[in-house]
Amino acid sequence: MDGEKWMVRIPLLPRLAFPEEKMRSEIATMKYVAEKTTIPIPRLYGYSISRNNILGLPFMLVEYIEGNTLYPTNLRTMDRDKRKHLHAQIGDVYIQLYRQQFDRIGALTLDKNDEHWVFASNRPLTVDVNEQEVSGLEICNYLPPNRTFHSTIDYIYMVTKLISNDFHRGRDCIVNEDDARWYLYSIYASQSILMEWVNPKYNQGPFVLMHGDLRPPNIIIDDDFNIVSILDWEWSHTVPVQLFVPPSWLTNREITEISKDISSLSYLSAVYNFIRQVEYQENAFHNPKRLLMKDLPLTALWRSLSDIKDFLIPLGLLMPHCFGNVYWDVLDHQYYGQNSEERVQAFFQLDFRKPQLQAVKKKVLDFECFERERQALGIEKRQILPSRTAAELSQLGRALKEFGQRDKPLSETKSQTAVTSINFCHWGQHSPNVVRQ
Repeated sequence: MDGEKWMVRIPLLPRLAFPEEKMRSEIATMKYVAEKTTIPIPRLYGYSISRNNILGLPFMLVEYIEGNTLYPTNLRTMDRDKRKHLHAQIGDVYIQLYRQQFDRIGALTLDKNDEHWVFASNRPLTVDVNEQEVSGLEICNYLPPNRTFHSTIDYIYMVTKLISNDFHRGRDCIVNEDDARWYLYSIYASQSILMEWVNPKYNQGPFVLMHGDLRPPNIIIDDDFNIVSILDWEWSHTVPVQLFVPPSWLTNREITEISKDISSLSYLSAVYNFIRQVEYQENAFHNPKRLLMKDLPLTALWRSLSDIKDFLIPLGLLMPHCFGNVYWDVLDHQYYGQNSEERVQAFFQLDFRKPQLQAVKKKVLDFECFERERQALGIEKRQILPSRTAAELSQLGRALKEFGQRDKPLSETKSQTAVTSINFCHWGQHSPNVVRQ
């Protein structure tokens, strides 16, 4: 029609491992969301899964959405009423997605005629899965086509295999021998933590639909901070409810930042404010039976999140390339206490850990080879974050105390309990301060 703007989406094949599978899932998810929810998404006008068309490529023809992305917005300094308005709308997206429940972990796809959505045996593709596959790490060894999961434990075990696969096959996953030791140790030490973390109540479901990349660049707003549309449903899949947590970007920081010291406190303050707004939204607009607030589905789930690890464990599992940072910034100290250097050293001194020690040496050789190739190609070198000094830790401690005293909304909520569980600890000069991108 006159005046309408459409957009053609085509797969960027060099950066996309499974173009047809991904596109089928994205189209099916958009059809499902449009049918089952009121979440604003672009209208889908047409598509072709095959290359037998005028473009010679698979494509989607979708509505062009006017507006700006949320990405440039400083969420920490924006007006309080505008932030509450924004939180209410984002919360509404989460509330509606949480109510789309399934019997397994997988992804929506199209039927054999590429017309209607179905949920059968489509594996849950993610950004990390795609990145490993295009990097040549052969991820199908751990997540073959048609692989779905009927338990949280099985799915988390697969995620740990992704992390292990990154270590053993990723050529640039470490920067030196110490980093390799700490990375490999964290893979083994975190497994028992994860198995303990799984709640038997949720192990076999339900599993809920989750937008696989719900970040500010994929949220379109108008000048009044009304959400106009949610974009890019390509990595959507069902997840265990324990992985269905608030977004990590509420303070404009990445997971590798909010897991550290004062940033984690700032995140806790923001996330509990967000949860309170979600509770109000669920009670006011998604409670036809007038249930008590404690009995509302998402409210009940999120009220159980009382500690920074309750957010960071699932966020780290959703983005496995960040899990090593989550482990060393939070989990190691909370679960195993002090003396991390001694524990890592003792781990590799055990006779039956010789294969792991050999793996470390191999990683160092792989990385040296990678570095020679990088230098020959003129590619920029990765940077190592500096270790914190005792003076810096002391300064952070004072800042933490001052922050807690002046942050009234935080001190008046149950999040105060969570804040007291944050401990400042120096991990040692060889702690893995590498941000894994």
